[in-house]
Amino acid sequence: MRFFRLNNVFEKKSIITISMLIFFFFGSVLTHGDDRADFYVTPNLPKSQLADSENYFNVLLAPHTKESLKLTLINAKNEPLTINVTAHTAYTNNNGVVEYGKDADTPDASLNWSIAALLATPGIVKLKANETKTIDITLTMPKELFSGVLAGGIRLQKVKESEGSEEVSEETDKSQQLSIENEFAYVIGEVARNEQESMSPDLTLLDVFPDQLNYRNVFSATIHNSLPTYVNQLTVEAKIKRKGSNDILYQTKKETMQMAPNSSLDFPISLAGDSFKSGSYVAEISASSGENTWEWTKAFTVKSDEAKAFNQSDVTIDHSLKWWWIIPVVMISLLSIIVLLLVKQRNLNHMTQNN
Repeated sequence: MRFFRLNNVFEKKSIITISMLIFFFFGSVLTHGDDRADFYVTPNLPKSQLADSENYFNVLLAPHTKESLKLTLINAKNEPLTINVTAHTAYTNNNGVVEYGKDADTPDASLNWSIAALLATPGIVKLKANETKTIDITLTMPKELFSGVLAGGIRLQKVKESEGSEEVSEETDKSQQLSIENEFAYVIGEVARNEQESMSPDLTLLDVFPDQLNYRNVFSATIHNSLPTYVNQLTVEAKIKRKGSNDILYQTKKETMQMAPNSSLDFPISLAGDSFKSGSYVAEISASSGENTWEWTKAFTVKSDEAKAFNQSDVTIDHSLKWWWIIPVVMISLLSIIVLLLVKQRNLNHMTQNN
């Protein structure tokens, strides 16, 4: 498992992007920003907060109870600000990092309760110049007792009103009058549980298939965490072979990854610039987390149309004409034609002489 990480990207332009990726249990969340930050956020921890966490919400609550999660917002500018407050359910990206500030493209089928649906945020919050304001986010726990944890994040991002929004009719949705300014965002983690007992993870390999990552060919192995628990300090090693062969075509190993509760990891095995070739393959994959280990072997097929489509869009593959082999082919063809013409002419001459 990783400690929390704070990424600061300051461009030379006027855009500042600050995102906070929160890693739980062994770290705390840092909620300060750069001197140029427009606003600051501090969580006010409730009585239900567990003692081993200080700067993100980690609450122990009974089923069907509510908790008010308070955040203090400070406008550091001498002008009004508008902040958009949204809730999200944690998932695992293909780098083996847990995402808290946005949603997965598709919710995991094993997820019984999405914490984003259990959190009621105020949505749009307006701050006056240099104003300090405390907002409430209401967490409503599921009616049924559950084991493990629910995990997600509360994202706070500056928005700006579109030009001419004063002239927009009252019936127009406010969200259409606001646009995200990719300047400054906080993500405050949220973990909720009914009981403190830990749960051992259980991983399965769902699929292996041809794929692309950043327009580069990869084999993706979908590893699924079906339980409501984190998978910490995850190591995955994958080998790809042709079916019936012991030769390793491609191999990848990555350590210190983390998986969110009830989520999948599409683990990429790079082709290192090679083209996909259609045919039957076998993936041998091993994973470990603490004392837990898993091993899988899975056969899969790359279809010719898939290989062609991926190869055409891979930016590392040279799609220009290969003159080094085209020129010899053309020369051989020309020589063949010349030889055939000479033989034909010789035969004609021979026939003329006989007549």
